[in-house]
Amino acid sequence: MQRFTKLVAPIGALALAIGLSTAAAPAALSANGQSVQTVMQANAQAGSQTYIVLYKANGVSRASLAAVQGAGGTVVQAYPQIGVAIVKSDRGGFDAALRAADSSIQGAASTAGFAVAVEDDNSGAAVAAIAPGAPAPGDDNLAALQWDMDQIQAPAARAINGGSASVVVGDIDTGLDHTHPDLAPNVDFSRSVSCVGGVPNTDPAAWMDNNGHGTHTAGTIAAANNGIGMVGVAPNVKIAGIKAGDDDGFFYPEAVVCAFMWAGSNGIQVTNNSYFADPWLFNCKNDPTQRAIWEAERRAIKFA
Repeated sequence: MQRFTKLVAPIGALALAIGLSTAAAPAALSANGQSVQTVMQANAQAGSQTYIVLYKANGVSRASLAAVQGAGGTVVQAYPQIGVAIVKSDRGGFDAALRAADSSIQGAASTAGFAVAVEDDNSGAAVAAIAPGAPAPGDDNLAALQWDMDQIQAPAARAINGGSASVVVGDIDTGLDHTHPDLAPNVDFSRSVSCVGGVPNTDPAAWMDNNGHGTHTAGTIAAANNGIGMVGVAPNVKIAGIKAGDDDGFFYPEAVVCAFMWAGSNGIQVTNNSYFADPWLFNCKNDPTQRAIWEAERRAIKFA
């Protein structure tokens, strides 16, 4: 199941977005006719769940890590820069037990059932100066079909400036197909990553796109001007696939937090975000459970 939207808001040096939908939509069904949410909640109850743990201050202390273990959890990834930890546990009532054991916790929420059809003084990695862009005139053999590029006058713009190879665009999406001939010349392997599960994994097999949406958006951004296929808006820039959406198109909070922390820590100047961050129907900062998720994502975006 795929659910995506074009929703972009500039924040600092990056173009970022989290979509929070309030409109109702039909529940997606699994193969056996149950709703996807019902199936995922049942699966979560049967085994280990992932939790977003939000701390009151920017930091994750050793005592807090010990409290996670004492409550029956395992720390998967910690982001002390924003006071967030990604934790797994199969113990019932884990979130309540953890909050009772550690007074530094602001909130803890399981993310398992959410896939349905601060003034922080933080800084990321230093960003190198951007080299001048170079013209990229000419069209590939399928360019005549690119009505969208014609609408924004991309061919005329590329004839003046097709982007700079010193710019890396992080495509936070479902990964990208790094073997695609229109993308391969521009893929930045060193800064591509999978964040599915909340833990960075730089193995190209991990961030390969098995959904298709990320490859599509990567092509719109930076398909090479190489005489075949089509041409991206900025064919001279480099593209990093930051996989936050799984193969079914779900963007869990732990992956979204990981993606923005990765972008902010690895000198990526721009990100593209064409998705809803789950829970896409119900993400409400006033809900005591969901607020931990909302705030963790907000901190990660601000960090980036």
